[in-house]
Amino acid sequence: MTEQPTTEETLADVIRQRLGECSPAERKVARVLLADYPSAGFETVARLATRAGVSGPTVVRFATRLGFQGFPDFQRGLRTETSVVDRVPANRQTPLLDAVNAAAKAMVRTVVGLPPYDVAEAVELLADRRRHVYVVGGSLLAGYLHQLLATVRAGVHLVGTPPVTTLADLTGRDVLVVFDLPPYEPAVTALARYAARLHAKVVLFTAAGLSPAAAHAEVVLPSDASPRALTPAVALLEAIAGGVLDRIGPEGAHRMEQTEALAADLDGGQA
Repeated sequence: MTEQPTTEETLADVIRQRLGECSPAERKVARVLLADYPSAGFETVARLATRAGVSGPTVVRFATRLGFQGFPDFQRGLRTETSVVDRVPANRQTPLLDAVNAAAKAMVRTVVGLPPYDVAEAVELLADRRRHVYVVGGSLLAGYLHQLLATVRAGVHLVGTPPVTTLADLTGRDVLVVFDLPPYEPAVTALARYAARLHAKVVLFTAAGLSPAAAHAEVVLPSDASPRALTPAVALLEAIAGGVLDRIGPEGAHRMEQTEALAADLDGGQA
């Protein structure tokens, strides 16, 4: 019997909640669906499989894992959903307030749209001090995450240009964090592909449309960010870093206190 979502949730909600139950190939299908929801759900099995880089039977298995009798049954369930349209506030006072409201909505959409599996897996990987963490990407976000993580744990490296000198030390036990917002960078996808070949874990921070690097990532964390509107991504980074600190515990807090004290001493010495 098909397990339909409740009246308060969509199939997208169900997919996010059950992502951790899926195989790696099925997660690729899920991420394509979530990135282009609900349109991608109405494509043929063959087309969806091509977009996800998996086989047709994988798409069918994904639908049955959700409780449907097959992909046509999944599509029938998708058609029953009620469209939800964001309500626009009636009173808008200033252009600045419009921008703030838009940023707040984008942050909410980002948080609501994150599969719990990917959030938990990202925190677990980044908090594992047996693994070195390499952070790469052309935006300011990479430097900010490096700063947040290096404050609470050792073994965090910001990959510079050219990246080969730093990534020469990357092993299968390590984590490569990549940032790729539109316009997507082929070099970032190449680095993710290289890390995946080494069996390193790849954590991708990207936009809602998904970077091509998602095909090589263990964890995909999309946000409603763009190169000119980074607020949702910054909020996501701070939330993930907070989770890492909680996961590490007192040792992470102690390291943070040490780094802050050292920074204060250095500032005082320059006065």
